[in-house]
Amino acid sequence: MVENRDLEILRMRYVESVLAGDFSKARQAVSDAQNRGLGVQAIYVDLLAYSQSAIGQMWHDGEINIGVEHLGTVITLDIMGELRAQASAMRKSNGFRAVVAPVDGDTHIVGSRMLSDFLVFDGWEVDFMGGPTPEKDLVEFVKDRSVDMVGISVTIPAYINNAQSTITALKLISPSPKILIGGLALSSSDVEMNFVNCDAVALNIFEGITQARNLVGITDGGLTLEEHLSDLGARIRSARSDKGMTQQDLSNASGLDRTYISALEQGKQNVTFGAVLRIAKALDISLPRLGIPFVKESHGN
Repeated sequence: MVENRDLEILRMRYVESVLAGDFSKARQAVSDAQNRGLGVQAIYVDLLAYSQSAIGQMWHDGEINIGVEHLGTVITLDIMGELRAQASAMRKSNGFRAVVAPVDGDTHIVGSRMLSDFLVFDGWEVDFMGGPTPEKDLVEFVKDRSVDMVGISVTIPAYINNAQSTITALKLISPSPKILIGGLALSSSDVEMNFVNCDAVALNIFEGITQARNLVGITDGGLTLEEHLSDLGARIRSARSDKGMTQQDLSNASGLDRTYISALEQGKQNVTFGAVLRIAKALDISLPRLGIPFVKESHGN
């Protein structure tokens, strides 16, 4: 099990390596994470995505220039390619095909590449568009293939209208594929979730895989317990950070041990429904925010 402190050290090593443009050291940080028991999907979410976000914030704050940020993205994409090759060798095909593309105009591709890779890990055949694809060209591409689902990524709210237009055009194909939309832009408070004819919306990578499976009727062999726990941990960590709380603050407010909270946020701790209720109450959020829908919440512990 990777302790929270060890994960922070690995993240620091990875970020420092990427900022220095040192692919070998970045890859070594990932290899060390694997040797400590971190699975490929956890590495994607807890190391690569986290570090990529940190580097993007550094560019936004003027701490690094765009060249450094771009090189960091290339290094991360190359490492993802190596991890994808490792995991793909052991996968079993589920018989479904997807096309995944960043929306027209949106040059941020790491999120859509991650969705594509997670679909590959899940057994899908995936055509990943390496960059933003104009609506007309994407529609023609999908028409020429037997596609079960199209995944569209939008990271910047300014491109929401492009996403809506693309969804409408794709739905004119007969027979039309199922359409899943996701990306950071959907988390913005300025975005209204009113996508025309969209079949599903995902706010994180694990939800994206669950929604994709639901769209094509895959009902067996869903996400593993490890994946569900990793998703729950990521949601708790995000909600805690949004509230400006430390793990100790959450421990005090929920009456749960801090080491339990730490393990839970890493996706390494099984959890009872009662504990989830206590955490949700301490964070003052609803259970659906933690990815637990269709449950009537009580006010007890």
